[in-house]
Amino acid sequence: MWTLHDESLWAGTESSLAAAVKAEELRQQWLASGKQWEQQEEEDRQPRLLEVDGSIAYVTIKGSLNNDDDRGWNAYFGMTGYPEVREAVLAAAENPDVKHVVLNISSGGGTVSGLEDTGKLIALINSRVKPVTAYTDSAMYSAAYWLGASAGEVYASKSAGLGSIGVIATHIERSEMYKEMGLGVTVIRAGKYKALANSAEKLTEEGKAQIQAGVDIAYGIFKDHVAESRGKSVEYVESVMAQGREFYGQAAADAGLIDGVKSFDEVVDKITNSIDSSINSVYSRGKQAGNVRADATEGSTTMKKKALTEKDLAAMAAGLPVVPDAEVVKEEQVGTEATEHEAAAEAEAAAEVVAEVKEDVTSVATIKLLSEQLKASQDELLNAKVEAARQQDKINEMSAVVGPLKDIAARAINNMRVALGGSAIDMCASAPAQILAEHVSVSESFAAKFKVGGVAATDVDAVAEKDERKVDALTHARLNAVRFSK
Repeated sequence: MWTLHDESLWAGTESSLAAAVKAEELRQQWLASGKQWEQQEEEDRQPRLLEVDGSIAYVTIKGSLNNDDDRGWNAYFGMTGYPEVREAVLAAAENPDVKHVVLNISSGGGTVSGLEDTGKLIALINSRVKPVTAYTDSAMYSAAYWLGASAGEVYASKSAGLGSIGVIATHIERSEMYKEMGLGVTVIRAGKYKALANSAEKLTEEGKAQIQAGVDIAYGIFKDHVAESRGKSVEYVESVMAQGREFYGQAAADAGLIDGVKSFDEVVDKITNSIDSSINSVYSRGKQAGNVRADATEGSTTMKKKALTEKDLAAMAAGLPVVPDAEVVKEEQVGTEATEHEAAAEAEAAAEVVAEVKEDVTSVATIKLLSEQLKASQDELLNAKVEAARQQDKINEMSAVVGPLKDIAARAINNMRVALGGSAIDMCASAPAQILAEHVSVSESFAAKFKVGGVAATDVDAVAEKDERKVDALTHARLNAVRFSK
């Protein structure tokens, strides 16, 4: 059973955290009372979050998110567990009638524990099994956006809120409360960093640093996931999308968090049209290859698909093909009486399909390469924009200085021109380069006429010499007066 601890990392809004804390308190009270919660029989279990309508599977993700698989508790408190999400999307992936999965999200986020694995599973199913689309008409914040961004496409209504990409951790210190209750708590640890951030002791700087390190790591993983999922650089995510920013509707689309603003019906119509188009394309190709078996009485086409196991998922994650189990193959062969000629025809058709798959794989590789090149170009463009902004700041700074310097230089030029016997001129309309050239020219003329020291210096020397002679005469008169008096 998952439990919300004081030091649990939380990727969500304050309201979602408050709801989770309140639910946890009520659950603990329930358990303390000795009451038992009725569990549904395992064989009757159906994914609580999953609803299949035709070719589309809807997975509803609402309320605070936790890492609890007790769907009874989660349903009672209006929360969603990551194990429930994984169960629902796996069931949708295994259902051969389902062609598209829609994550219908309305959540302010939740705990970090269990989040990364759930996001990876959604991304894996989208890339290897069948397309996944995320939608919200209310809220897709923090951990909820982590899950939504894992889908192939993300849409939102005009008034929906998204983002809040960030991680927090709360620490409650109860030492004073224990003291008031008359309780003395002594923590004995083996290992310098063991449980530094416990609630019985005052939080030290080392304990705070320990919590901060965990928050920073989770935040870094969050940004990396969003960057990879949304085709952005980590720098772009940090500077535009992350840092706890919240976006609404079109602003989220402009920042790159979603692929567009649509209503729920518009999203479903888009998916339905894509499914119909895909089915028609596959039917045509299969018919031409002789690989579609039609029921003569009902005129329908069927497609067998094996259930996905953990081994299959691991193979898909490694980019390897999923090989059908022998029992599945045997089941498909029951009731068939293929002749050698039919078997040869099927083998030839299978070879054609394999060739088409290889061609598709090559196309995917090409698209991936082009996507990587586009991402690199976007990174270069972002860096160029940042550098251009820096250069513009320098230009603005220089422009603020050039004006006053022009005025100073113009006054100096006119002063020298007047000293040379000329007249002052108006240089307001002159360019800085013209003023500089004029200053150099007038300075050379001025220096040629007035040598080092200038007129002012000569006058000062003359006065000093005159004063010196005056002092010497007075001194001489005094000496004579003393001599005559004797």
